[in-house]
Amino acid sequence: MSKQTFEEANEAFVDDKYEEAYELYTKALTNDDKTDSHFTSKVLAARAQCALKLKRYTDALNDSNNAIELDEKNMKAYLRKGTALYNQDLKEEALKTFVRGLEIDSADDQLKVWKEKCEKEVENKKQPTAATNTEKEKPAATAAPVPPQPAKIKHSFYQTDTVVTIQIPIKGLKKEQVQVQTTDTTLSVETKIPATGNDYSLEFDLAYPIDSSRTNFNVTGSNIEIKLYKRQAIQWTSLDAQSVAGKTQPPVPMSRPVTDKAPSYPSSSQRAKNWSQIEAEIKKDEKDNKEDTGDANAIFQQLYRDSDENTRRAMNKSMYESGGTCLNMNWEEVSKGKVTCEPPDGMEWKKYDS
Repeated sequence: MSKQTFEEANEAFVDDKYEEAYELYTKALTNDDKTDSHFTSKVLAARAQCALKLKRYTDALNDSNNAIELDEKNMKAYLRKGTALYNQDLKEEALKTFVRGLEIDSADDQLKVWKEKCEKEVENKKQPTAATNTEKEKPAATAAPVPPQPAKIKHSFYQTDTVVTIQIPIKGLKKEQVQVQTTDTTLSVETKIPATGNDYSLEFDLAYPIDSSRTNFNVTGSNIEIKLYKRQAIQWTSLDAQSVAGKTQPPVPMSRPVTDKAPSYPSSSQRAKNWSQIEAEIKKDEKDNKEDTGDANAIFQQLYRDSDENTRRAMNKSMYESGGTCLNMNWEEVSKGKVTCEPPDGMEWKKYDS
């Protein structure tokens, strides 16, 4: 029961339903029999991440400390703890946390990124303090301004068999104002929102591995667009690894495997065919029809880019559940159940034995 509730919490978290996710994580902890300390630590670290999204930094810190106490090798707990301290302007303590985590796992890229970030800010903070100490008179102490909290902006994504494109709708940015960092398993985006001056941050473990050496991004008048190159041609059901953890269903391929050599004739026919000639004719037909049909992927991307959130959810769900054979943009229809691809009236699918 506890593990099922944990999976439900992960799904709510991925859907940006952080209050609901927090309650479900709490329920999972309440129902947990505490016999598996690693699992309990994992749930605590997940709830800490949820608390960070809700800007409940003290709760995130408490959950992270408890998670580390149960499993000192829970690297996510160190990351959550350091982030909670950082957001409470306790950057030196945050730095110590990231350093401690790297002592256990020196290959953790997210901890490395945060460690470097904290080192720079701690160093910058010390420099003006030293200069101030040389002055004979100091101005009256004033309360430090509260830094603006990270803004919450919903992001979306669409994909081909090779590339996942993430869109973050922030207007008025220049490319040099955006920092995008990836490893083969993580994504980190940081910038400031021009309209408010608030910080924006997006960080998570990726659902599937990418080739981080090929990651690139562009900034338009209204969006940050990030391209992640897949290691495998599979359907991504989510960007966040937290949402696919524990799922038993294998990923759905997005392209057919290519055979090394085409057979001289199909198994259902005894008449040999010139497959090279047929292939050439198919390519000619594709070329002739290209201007009329357009690039299907480009059309899909344009439709996705111009659609609202529910339409995008409908497109993703229908393509995923139908194995890429059926596109439905009506969320009211798609949300009612599993999407299947039905044959036209008066016809039926026929299966052939191989």
